[in-house]
Amino acid sequence: MVGSGKMKPTIDSVSSRSTDVLASGDSERKAESPVQIARKMMNTKEGEITVETPEDYSEEEVMQKLESQSGDERYDTILSQLEDYPYELLKDLANNPEMASFVANYPDLLEGSGKGNISKKELDEKCPLFLQWDKRWGAFRYGEKSVLAVSGCGPTALSMVIVGLTHNKEATPDNVADFSMNNGYYLQGTGTKWSLMTEGAAQFGINSEQLPADKEQMEKSLDEGGFLICSMGRGDFTLAGHFIVIYDYNEKGFKVNDPFCLYRSNQEWTYSQLENQIKSVWVLKNEV
Repeated sequence: MVGSGKMKPTIDSVSSRSTDVLASGDSERKAESPVQIARKMMNTKEGEITVETPEDYSEEEVMQKLESQSGDERYDTILSQLEDYPYELLKDLANNPEMASFVANYPDLLEGSGKGNISKKELDEKCPLFLQWDKRWGAFRYGEKSVLAVSGCGPTALSMVIVGLTHNKEATPDNVADFSMNNGYYLQGTGTKWSLMTEGAAQFGINSEQLPADKEQMEKSLDEGGFLICSMGRGDFTLAGHFIVIYDYNEKGFKVNDPFCLYRSNQEWTYSQLENQIKSVWVLKNEV
């Protein structure tokens, strides 16, 4: 995967640094969540920061994308110590600039991974948006050679639904990921099994039922107080496989929480945009 010797393809053997690297002038943001920081960064002097449809960049193209951001303290940190970062994380950053602060601080975050917490504000939201690369849990291992930031969309999606339905503050993405690994819902080399969304959800007091990807049935399930988790194929959200949450809809389309991307979570998605990308849909509700 990596031929230059500059980037490592695994999570192991990273060095640590003592500083928290944020964008210039962002020292006051340290107490804010990654979602809050990303929302503030969506609009800049140059215009709105957008996230394009994911591309399968080559290593050379990944380097070009990162080097094009030279002058940003976070990217300069990454480029100066490429050996500290797994290649998969750099490739994700090339596709999603929202991750820049997380990736820059990744080596330091490894030591404190798996200590996630949920704020009162998030507990009170209808369906809180959790990003799998949130510094609270993004460096938590998921599988033998990966972390939540790279492959944890499944546990993160289920965590959003559990918290939204039950207000269980212990159901953080890292704890759901730990549950997934300990109970056989993670398949090495593939990722999260679909059964996490059914059998696994039941262990958190959630009823789950697979639905056909039908617009009327999806809307009816949302009207009845359920949330939808969708397994997505290649398209607007992913190159291979991904889980997203649909928590509401309006006249413009479905409201989505994408655990990988704030930009895509800030949009409504029409059924025609989603239907050919959906591989499976589950409706999740509180147990009666």
